[in-house]
Amino acid sequence: MSLNNKAAARRGMMRRSIVTAVLMLLATPAIAEMRIPCLWKPFGGCSVTLVSPEYAAKPVQPLDPEAALTAINAYRAENGLGPLVLDARLSRAAAMQSEAQAGRSWIGHTGSDGSTPKERARRAGYPAKIASENVAAGHKSFGDALRFWKESSGHRTNLLRPNVTAAGVAMVKNKNGRAYWTLVLGAE
Repeated sequence: MSLNNKAAARRGMMRRSIVTAVLMLLATPAIAEMRIPCLWKPFGGCSVTLVSPEYAAKPVQPLDPEAALTAINAYRAENGLGPLVLDARLSRAAAMQSEAQAGRSWIGHTGSDGSTPKERARRAGYPAKIASENVAAGHKSFGDALRFWKESSGHRTNLLRPNVTAAGVAMVKNKNGRAYWTLVLGAE
């Protein structure tokens, strides 16, 4: 198949997916949330989440790092893993990424300066042997972001890494009030 034919096929699939999603949303206006997996994954993965107008209108809840750690540790305990400790250095690394994401209104694991999670952890003073990162945008609370991460295989893998010992978390809102959540899990 030529490149033009492949591109046309992708565009057609994308159009059909969008039409299907819109029809589903119109047919079920009371739906709280609907996730659509990406058909095209140029950066290793993504998802699109359509939410109800009621959810979209909710205010973003402030981040309570201790409560976030408690929720993460409860999930790890449910899966037979030990607890993590909250590390201020990893929280600074998480804040770097949340700020970068909010500044460009786009999520990803590469910093605005091209940095990796491990490089940001080291820059924040954490000599990381391991630095895993989960990011999310648009969720109204840490609990909502955590639920999303639990349902995503790659994010769940990070949450349940047996060899991490510490966590840092941050949330920054962009100029439109959209929340950008970052969780960094690490080991020295």
